[in-house]
Order: sequence, then C-alpha cells, then structure tokens
Amino acid sequence: MFKTPLKIVLLMSLLLSSMAASAAAPTCQGNDCIEQQKLYLSLALGYGQRSNPLNGGKNLDLVVLPEIYYYSEYWFFDNGRLGSSVALSERTQLSIIGQFNQEKGYFQQWFSGNLLQFEASTVVMPQFSIAFERQAPFEVAVSQVSKRPTAFDIGLQLDTVRHNTLWHLAYWTDASKQHHGQYASVGARRGWQSAYGNWQLSANLHWKSAQLIDTYYGLTALEVPPGQEYLGRDSWQAELRLNWNKPLTERLSVLIFLRYLQLDSAMTDSALVRSDHVTTWFGGVSYRFF
Repeated sequence: MFKTPLKIVLLMSLLLSSMAASAAAPTCQGNDCIEQQKLYLSLALGYGQRSNPLNGGKNLDLVVLPEIYYYSEYWFFDNGRLGSSVALSERTQLSIIGQFNQEKGYFQQWFSGNLLQFEASTVVMPQFSIAFERQAPFEVAVSQVSKRPTAFDIGLQLDTVRHNTLWHLAYWTDASKQHHGQYASVGARRGWQSAYGNWQLSANLHWKSAQLIDTYYGLTALEVPPGQEYLGRDSWQAELRLNWNKPLTERLSVLIFLRYLQLDSAMTDSALVRSDHVTTWFGGVSYRFF
C-alpha cells in the first residue's frame, strides 16, 4: 500500500541530502538560530482548550504541552514533523516533510497529533468569537458515523525571509492512501521583542481538496437517512495565530498562545459540523530541559 509513495519519498530525500551537502546553510540571528546535532526538549504546564466543531465532539483540554525538535545536517524532527531541507540561498530553503494528517484529531481525543501541533516555547489570551454557530435542521454526531482513518501525508514546503517576515508555501498529498486528497497552505509569520516579552503573529490560508473533506466530513447512505448524504468539496480556511512568551530564567518562561481557524461552507454544510470556527488557547509556564 505504501510502496510507490515511499519510493518517491526516498528518492526525494536522497536528492535533498546530496544537495544539502554542498549548499550553504541559511543565515540566522540571535534566538532564531538552532544548534545542529542537539536535542531540544521542553514541557509547558498550564491550561487551555481547543474547541471541537463537530456534533458530539469533545473539546480538547490542554494541560501539558511537549515540544521536541532535533536538527541534523541532513534531516530534522520538529514537533511531529520529520523531514529534510536544502538551502537554496541565504534566505530561502526547500523541505520535504512527513506528518500525520490533523483532521483525525477532531474525531479522536487521544490522537498523537493533537498535542505535538502546538509550539509551546513560542506559544495569547483566549479570544471570544461572536461567529454564528449553525443550527442545522438535521444533525449527525461523531458517535453515529464510521471510524475516520489515520493518514500520513508527505509534502514540500518553501520558506523564505523577506523584510523581517518569514513566508511559506506548502503542498501536501496523502502517502498512506487513506483520504486520497491533497492540501496546501500559504502564510506569513513575523516576530518582535518588547519590554513585555517576545511576540509572534502569523496568518495562513489553507486549501483542502474535496477528497480530503469528503473522507472526514462527508456522509454516506450507510451513515444517514436517504436524502441526507453529503459529498465534500474543496475547502478554504483562514487561520490566525498569536504567541507571547517572556523568559524568567535561562530555562523557564511564561507563555500564552491563541489560534483561530475559520471554516467555510464546504465543512459547515455537513450535518456532522456544528460550528464555523475552531479556537485554541493555552497559558502556562514552560521549562526547557535541553
């Protein structure tokens, strides 16, 4: 089932590795630098929540958030993402990355990708949204539908720094042949320091293919009465993130994190979905072990 995608991944990894051997590493400054061949591990202890937009879906309580990353000369692991990068110039790099698809996290709380998607060390008080929660005439709960698959995606990401802002463009495809879809994102991230701590603001626009949306949020004749089926279509979702942290010592920091994701009608038209947004917030203290 994985033979063809794995061959492609191995070939691309070898290509990136060979290119990286002769490429100059991107420049970095101050706290942006990550020392190679060194494991970074930190834990954030506090409280927060990620809302669940599905009928019958439980909000995810956030109490302990781990952050683990390691960068070698040819490959890296960064909070659940495994990949390899090549520097195209001093300010631009291309990466091939593999990770578990995050849609499964709304259906299963103990999904491994639920905690590793949050960057605790760079992680704003909860923001209250007045967005309308759709009251559909017909609703379907998570417990009423068949089990959604766990998928593993492979993608290419291009990162470049311009005018003190990090820009990225990424494209992902299903290597596990579970949702048979693709998704892409484009976004920008900018950080700044003040007397009150370190801030980081990012904005992203995500596109998810009809196959991906249909796999997780579509409804078949086996799950709903005749005439209530739903066939997923392409989805566009906008996202905002705001992070704040203030170091107390060399290893201890206080932090706050906020994320807002706006869902479009491609998802909310499904009777499985009750809300048109997902909010995530967390506040606490972080301790870096390594």
